[in-house]
Order: sequence, then C-alpha cells, then structure tokens
Amino acid sequence: MKHLLGIWMMALGLFVGPASAYPFMIGHGYTACDVCHTDPSGGSALTEYGRAQAEIFMRSVYGKRAAEYDVGSVKDFAFGVPLPKQLQLQGDVRNMVIPEPSNFRDILMQADLRGHLKLGGFHAYGSVGYVTEGADNAWITSNTGTGGNVVSREYWLGYDVAKGTMVRAGRLALPFGIRSEEHILFARTATRTTTNDDQQLGLDVVYGKKKIRAELMGIAGNYQLGPDDYRERGYSAIFAYAPMNKLELGVSSLVTHAALDVDVQAERLRQAHGVFARYAPVEKVRVLAEAEATLSSVDQANSVVGSVGYLQVDTEPVQGLHLKATGEWCDDDHSDTKDTTVRGGATALWFFAPHLDVRVDGMYGTLYCTPGVAPSPMGLVQLHMFL
Repeated sequence: MKHLLGIWMMALGLFVGPASAYPFMIGHGYTACDVCHTDPSGGSALTEYGRAQAEIFMRSVYGKRAAEYDVGSVKDFAFGVPLPKQLQLQGDVRNMVIPEPSNFRDILMQADLRGHLKLGGFHAYGSVGYVTEGADNAWITSNTGTGGNVVSREYWLGYDVAKGTMVRAGRLALPFGIRSEEHILFARTATRTTTNDDQQLGLDVVYGKKKIRAELMGIAGNYQLGPDDYRERGYSAIFAYAPMNKLELGVSSLVTHAALDVDVQAERLRQAHGVFARYAPVEKVRVLAEAEATLSSVDQANSVVGSVGYLQVDTEPVQGLHLKATGEWCDDDHSDTKDTTVRGGATALWFFAPHLDVRVDGMYGTLYCTPGVAPSPMGLVQLHMFL
C-alpha cells in the first residue's frame, strides 16, 4: 500500500495543467487556437474572446439560459476587473490534498500569474508563479529542501510580420503533437513536450490561416537549467490541416542534441516524428489520437528505435461534464526483450462553476515510459481555479 501511495503522489505532482489547452474544443468547431489563446498554438492565457467561449461552452448550466444569453463581466479577469483592451491577465491556482494516513499533505501545484500585452503588431508575454513541489525545469529559485520555488514557465516577445504569421523569441512551449493539459501522457513525457516545465528558449515562427496551422521553433536550450552541457539544442515543428471544422490532421517533428543528457548522463541525440488527429463525429464525442516514432543515439552509437502514442475518447453527456477513456503505449527500444509499456485510464472532468473545475483520474499502468516494469493502479484528484 505504501508503494501505491508513493506512485499516486508522484502522479499528482505531474498532472498539473499550468497552460490549460483543451483539445476537446474541436467538438465546437474550433480547430484554430489563436482566437481563444494568446499563444497561437494553444495554452497560455485566454483572450477576451476565449474567456467568453469558456463561459458559454465549457461550464455546466443549471436551469435554462435566455435565448440571447450575455456572459457579462463574470468572464473577465478576477470575475469582473476591467482591463485595457491591449492587456490580458490570468491567474491560475491548482491545489492538491493528499489524505495519506499519518502524512496528510496539502500541495500547491500552481499559483501563476500570466500576462499578455499587444500593441499593434507587437506582443509581450510572461508568467511567474510558485510551486511547493515539482516543475523543476522552470525554477527561478533553487530550493531543494522542504520549501517551494518561484517558477517562470513562459516569457516571449513577438511581432506580427504578416497576417496570420508571427515571429517570437523567448522561452516557449515546444510545438509538437496535441497540446493538452494532460502532462502525464506518455506522448508528452517521453518526448519532453509537456507545458508544465519542458519549455525551451528559442526562436519561433508560427502561422495560422483558414484551415492550416504551422509552427517551427529553433531550440537554444533551457537556460533555467545548467550547466550548458545539459541544454538541448535543435528544432521542433508541427503542421496541421483541417479539412472540415470538426477534423484536424497533423504531423510533428523534433530533433535535439545535448552534450550531457539529464536522463542518461551522456551525449545524446533525440528524435521524435509522428502524426496526430482530432475528430468530433458528433458534438458531444471527440476522438484524439497521436503516434510517434522515437529515435535515440547515446555517445554517437547507433540509434535505437521506439514508439509512443495514445487514443482518447472524450464524451460530454451534459455540458461541462467530460468523461474520458484513454489507452496508451510506449516503448523506448523495440529491439530489446522488455514488454511495451501500456496504460489505461478513465477521467471525469467537471467545469462546475465559472472559472472552476475539478478532475478525478483512475489509471492502471506505470507512471513513466518504463518497459518491463510491473503495472500498478493509480488515482488522483485536482481542483483548478483561474482568475
């Protein structure tokens, strides 16, 4: 039992969603991300329009809405604080209580303030926050003891060089696969593309117009991690096409090199290349799928080939309540004799009030992509509020 509680606590620390990107919005016909998010590829702070859509489409409705429903000021920052049109602010708080016998724990997973300023074609974005545990790669302070740390996950400057095209420089979320709040997915952890703390410093070009989304980022490394040998450099890119407003198909590619990889403590070249899809056959059912081939070469040896991916079905029986089923696999080396890691999970996500949601997950498998390790049951609960 103690072993299972330890796995549960680690999972809780990873399953924070600091940049809430909800790919199930494909069910409402949203294939583009820039209309609702200040980051053109999704996640980050919501735009004014995005806040309104969250109130209209995402939260539960009790009773009957008027035919001409007006979301009013409840959608605004801090439930009604007026801001200049050029400025978006958003605060996010996620908290977790672990009621382990004789070791009751209250964990602050996230307390972030994010801001976006747009003046003409110029953009400036930044975030700062505090965690009591986790998010190591986003630390500004370096308290490894019992206290927490100040973090900054993203900060960048950008300019609209043409309609639908922005050039950015700074610490950015890597463009790869389906951007999601579910950081524990093997497809995110095995490729190091979560929005929790895997952002990198670099130069980025992002394009979004009509049915196409594309982004290419040159990666200069994580300068909140040191020494320099640990910093990965390379590129990450996506291209997505929406043949209809409830279907998006895409490809991803990532190549990085580090003189001293944080996991293997040796020189390493990492690659991941794959496909993804989001589809809503009907409004209340969404299907998400992603698959990548991974390649890894350590100390300039021959590359080992692996794969990672998942299939998720998201249903919304009533507005605001999402019931999900997810199946995943991961194998970092198909040439060895270890069994492929598989994991299954069920999720209930409920947007029960303005700016508030609660999530409950149950899973059976391993926490990381660890072929050959025996599976175990895991469970978690989290509460999220944004201002």
